Amino acid sequence: MSLYTRLLGQGNGIDLHAFQAALGEWERGFMTSQQVVAMFALDAGEQTEALTLVGKLVYPRDSVTMSCIPAGHTLTNIGTAYDGTGGLALGYALMQANGITQVIFGVRVNKVGGGTQSWQLWNETDAQEVCVINDAGATGLKSLSVTQNFAQALGPGIKTLRVRAKSTTAADDPVFFSAMFSVRRGSNMTAVELHEVLLLAANPSSPLHNEASLKARLGIA
Repeated sequence: MSLYTRLLGQGNGIDLHAFQAALGEWERGFMTSQQVVAMFALDAGEQTEALTLVGKLVYPRDSVTMSCIPAGHTLTNIGTAYDGTGGLALGYALMQANGITQVIFGVRVNKVGGGTQSWQLWNETDAQEVCVINDAGATGLKSLSVTQNFAQALGPGIKTLRVRAKSTTAADDPVFFSAMFSVRRGSNMTAVELHEVLLLAANPSSPLHNEASLKARLGIA
């Protein structure tokens, strides 16, 4: 019997609400594949089918573009410290930080000069670096990116985020075209996610089927 046959309610059928909830928690990293397998007693073939199904899930992200004027912005004599005169016009954005567990930061630039050029996403509100790209490569037009994960989700608050730049060679003249950042929120929940967690907890086979485990998943003391 296949996974899809069981999802259709045939034979040893699977409750669709519980399965939807478990897949959501698996994709978000709050359930392991082994827990899903045990909860629904999936055989080897059904496990393979479940992995294929999970691969269809895409966790929503917030994405922000931080662009310059179409012709780009040349940072003449960029300097060896952030916030030199040429680097003050690189764009900024406001972002609710609550629940962020990952940031992907990228820039589109033309590297001019021989130094190591640093492109930083700066949290101006808290005076903290979010992440930085250090480009020691060759000159030329390029798209650069970095991924920053946070072991503990960021707390609530509207933050002002800016792009900053510098180089180890003060006379470098890179051209900045645009930047972007994309965030993933793994700890807080939408109403849909809360619905899935509660549906999962209501299933007697679920690892959340007790008050302590449910409260721990919800982040409630």
